[in-house]
Amino acid sequence: MMLALLGYAIPLLFAAAAFFFVLSLLPSKSVLTQQLEELQARDSFRRDREESPLVTKVLSPGQRTALWRKFAEAGWYTTTPTKFFMRIIAGLCFGALLSLLLWKFFHFSPSWLIPVFAIVTFLGGYSPFFILNQAIEARKVAIQKALPEFLDMIAATVQAGLALNSALGYAVDVAPGPLGEEVKEALAEIRLGRARADALKAAGDRTNQPDFRNALRAMTQAERMGANIANILTDLAQDARHRRLMFVEEMAAKLPVKMVFPMVFFMIPAIFTIIFGAVAANYFAPKP
Repeated sequence: MMLALLGYAIPLLFAAAAFFFVLSLLPSKSVLTQQLEELQARDSFRRDREESPLVTKVLSPGQRTALWRKFAEAGWYTTTPTKFFMRIIAGLCFGALLSLLLWKFFHFSPSWLIPVFAIVTFLGGYSPFFILNQAIEARKVAIQKALPEFLDMIAATVQAGLALNSALGYAVDVAPGPLGEEVKEALAEIRLGRARADALKAAGDRTNQPDFRNALRAMTQAERMGANIANILTDLAQDARHRRLMFVEEMAAKLPVKMVFPMVFFMIPAIFTIIFGAVAANYFAPKP
């Protein structure tokens, strides 16, 4: 009876997981690609967006706003809480499917089925949050790496006599990746009629990267107060470069700790096998 139910459950779970995952990847209109009449809808932190009834019941407005903020930080502008909820359901189904496959192929005790099923299913449901957090961290690191050269280019072009908007347009070429995308989006909003201070502030809020936000804030305040933007940006570039160096040194300091587990599980057993393998083979070999 159990095997018959298992034979029905595995294809059903696989079909459900694949359905919800594909459904969550269907393209939708990006908030940051709307036209002038939809500039208000560009705000990624609005609370009045339309969502499915299930999501509105499960998640409070504050939780949905927090998800929108995380999506903006990760650059997932076409992802909605509804699609993310579908990915969670797909992850749960994949986790349940994997746990049943493990039980079928490894034939462990039925008493272990419920704990393994619960743990693997939970990990599958949590995987979208893990991927989201990793995307946020990777995006912030990419912005931090490209920021010093970006600020240097703006300072150089401003000193050459270009206006700030033109300087931002030239600096985009030396800022590939998320930083360039956000600056291009801010320039597009400015061309569509949004105030430059508001567009730059929105770009900083979307990324939520401290150095980038401080640079945009200092840029806006310096222009408003008539200060020398080039000198301020040069100082900010030096500070960003110093922060990038500190980040690299911090990552290098963490490497010995991260190498402990690979050494314990892979290198040390291999070393013991090489050293003591021949001795053990001679010891257990049949005597003539």
